[in-house]
Amino acid sequence: MKTVYFLAVACLFSTILGCNKIKSDHPQAGLGDEFATDLNAKTIVGYADSIDKILPTLSKRTSLVYMLGDLSFYVESYSDNNRTVLLVEHANNGGINSNLKKYYLRNDSLVLQSNSTMLAADDGNVFKDSRTFLRSNTIFKTDSRTASAGGEIKSLPFIDIPLSKNPKSDKSILDNIASLNDVLAGTDKFDMVFENITTYPDSRYIVLKSKMQNGYSASILVNEKDGFIDSLLNNPIQFKNQKLDIDWVVKDQEAIYVPVAKNTSASGLNR
Repeated sequence: MKTVYFLAVACLFSTILGCNKIKSDHPQAGLGDEFATDLNAKTIVGYADSIDKILPTLSKRTSLVYMLGDLSFYVESYSDNNRTVLLVEHANNGGINSNLKKYYLRNDSLVLQSNSTMLAADDGNVFKDSRTFLRSNTIFKTDSRTASAGGEIKSLPFIDIPLSKNPKSDKSILDNIASLNDVLAGTDKFDMVFENITTYPDSRYIVLKSKMQNGYSASILVNEKDGFIDSLLNNPIQFKNQKLDIDWVVKDQEAIYVPVAKNTSASGLNR
């Protein structure tokens, strides 16, 4: 039942949820205009692989870790020369099921969405990879592979899946990009305000809530105190329902507060 719930919520998240050529010193720089006019699965996979290889050199932004029921998720954005080339969506259902989606963009267009899912089953975990290829904002190929052990799936071939005749599927996957950008920017239903700060003996969290009733929540672990944290602890009522100008990093699927003196490279609210 939890597997079904995770799939339903993950699909809901995906439905509610620009880019120049890479610099000449990057591996995919050799893909010239012919890439745009002769898009096929092979050239797109090659482009995605080249992006993966240079991730450490790209600029990165990370959203808060949002929560809704048992589902938690966050989004990462990788950009080159201020242009997004990759969006990564992480979703987890109570540590039981997980989903990783990657959106590869080139010249303002989505060319590939890859989806890796781990589903907990009574007889062991099931792993599934699926890919959706696009050309001129239109899906032209989908495929997938499934395995019962994570180590096996990488050696399996992808099997083609018949394309849906529903044109809404093209629009739906493209609409996801706008929603993922809302997640990153903390706008719309992801616009969060201060709720409280916990004072547990062994941990301390800043708790945020959506401005929308019964919406998302988020928490940020505080490992190091600074003047701002002291203010939250001493007078939390002053900040109630206010948007905080704070920074964080995400480690092990948890947002961690970055003290003011160290926030030069983190992602923050109220930007």
